[in-house]
Amino acid sequence: MVFKKITEYRFSFWIAVFSFLLISIPFSVMVIENLQLAKIFGSVLVILLIIALRFWFSVARNRNNIVPRVVLNKNDLFDLNKDFSSFKSISSEDKDIVLSRIGILLSRVKFVNGNNQLLDRREAIQTAYIYVCEHWTDDFVVNTDWVFSLTKVASTNKADMKFTLLLDSLDQKKPLAIPVKA
Repeated sequence: MVFKKITEYRFSFWIAVFSFLLISIPFSVMVIENLQLAKIFGSVLVILLIIALRFWFSVARNRNNIVPRVVLNKNDLFDLNKDFSSFKSISSEDKDIVLSRIGILLSRVKFVNGNNQLLDRREAIQTAYIYVCEHWTDDFVVNTDWVFSLTKVASTNKADMKFTLLLDSLDQKKPLAIPVKA
């Protein structure tokens, strides 16, 4: 897209253009008595307004560094229901919150195994679900520097990891993992 690198809104330029077009519409009808010219000015105004809004939204996205969450598909939901039998018993509102938090974690956090290789999607979703359940009552804040680890043995470099989960612990937590409100 054209607007990816732009970080300034340039409101003064757009206000000048919109002011000129807004003034020229009645001016062309009343003074020049040309209705077609007024229609053209009105059409140009609408088109430029759409372009300006798109421009401003892209600038806002660039300035705020917003990363959209990952949306879980039907296969992911099937695996989640299969892997965590307790997921079925959660209320629909809590399911929406859990899925939203998992999506945010998947978009911002790096999920690795014991060899610092990226986890596959299913394992990352399982790790994220356990994290969400264990930190259900905490304020949900995610940092892009976080690293979640799913390993067979306890790692010696735990300082680098925000959340570490052992495979044996994952198997034990699967039937019990449910977000509990305090």
